[in-house]
Amino acid sequence: MKILIVRLSSLGDILHLFPAISDLHRQLPDAELHYLVEPAFAEMVGWHSAIRKVLTVPLRSHKKAWWKLPKLLSGLKRQLKAEKYDLVLDAQGLLKSALLARLAGADIYGFDKDSAREALVTKFYKKMASVPKGLHVIEKNRQLVAELFGANISQAADFGLQHFCRQQGALPLTVAEFSGLPTLVLLHGTTWNSKYWPESMWYELIGLLTRQGIQCLLPWGSAAEQLRARRLQGAGGKLAQVLPGLSLTELMAVLLQSRGFVSVESGIGHLATVLDIPGLMLHGPTAPGYSGILDKSCLHITSGLECSPCFKRDCPKISSAEDLPPCQLAITVQRVFDHCLTMLNIQPLK
Repeated sequence: MKILIVRLSSLGDILHLFPAISDLHRQLPDAELHYLVEPAFAEMVGWHSAIRKVLTVPLRSHKKAWWKLPKLLSGLKRQLKAEKYDLVLDAQGLLKSALLARLAGADIYGFDKDSAREALVTKFYKKMASVPKGLHVIEKNRQLVAELFGANISQAADFGLQHFCRQQGALPLTVAEFSGLPTLVLLHGTTWNSKYWPESMWYELIGLLTRQGIQCLLPWGSAAEQLRARRLQGAGGKLAQVLPGLSLTELMAVLLQSRGFVSVESGIGHLATVLDIPGLMLHGPTAPGYSGILDKSCLHITSGLECSPCFKRDCPKISSAEDLPPCQLAITVQRVFDHCLTMLNIQPLK
């Protein structure tokens, strides 16, 4: 049997699907699993030991060149049909993912109308699963394959990354300069405006950490993040290092050789947590109980405000871009700094 899994983005959402893929592989060990995804996330999808082939479709890059879509989709249709899939699992539940799944010319499985993100997608499905609301997103995905394929999901979540971890541990690290001091990686980038911890607070934290003799590494994934990393470097002098542009694999190698990380709620932070790297994750508008990777070495910090979690990309409490979300301001620098020292088993300087 050959199965195509469709979940196009984003990094955290794909990672949350990995345990369900492991469940599916354990239930159907002889099935050949392929995965359709946006090119930006193909690297990580290939890390899962059960995925035999990764196919990409650059929908995002075609938003501003919509007239090229027919040619793109025609080529994708030929590619998918040539694979002769027995069925397609749409794990995203959006019209765009269902329409792409349909190009494969095979039966499509997915969430039912009460569980899918867009109810209209069920018009395309041959078989559907009803998943209770309010579940952690990982559990929701695992329930999906349990309902559709009869998979046993009683064991602990398996992200399928054991082989990747062994490979990373054997690679020499050349992309970061480790000083021999305790080192933290500061993951300051995210895609939601409401998830950003204020730059002024990152700046203050870096000052406190470096005065304590802790090296801070600043990765980036876009031009805007690179500029922010350079500004933040000014808080720590020689002990704050802006990393070069890294692939996701290279960044994971840096994280695996560090003492830990501090992260806003982001896909990269979740990935570091899955790899059981000690860390702190700052949840402003989100909740660890819904999207956090629990039972690992990461401490999840929340604001405690009544309006949080709101799960909104833009904070409804502020009226201008200069204002800061209250949930982020409530996660104080001193609180994060104290947790960093505890994580590193370092006594504060007097």
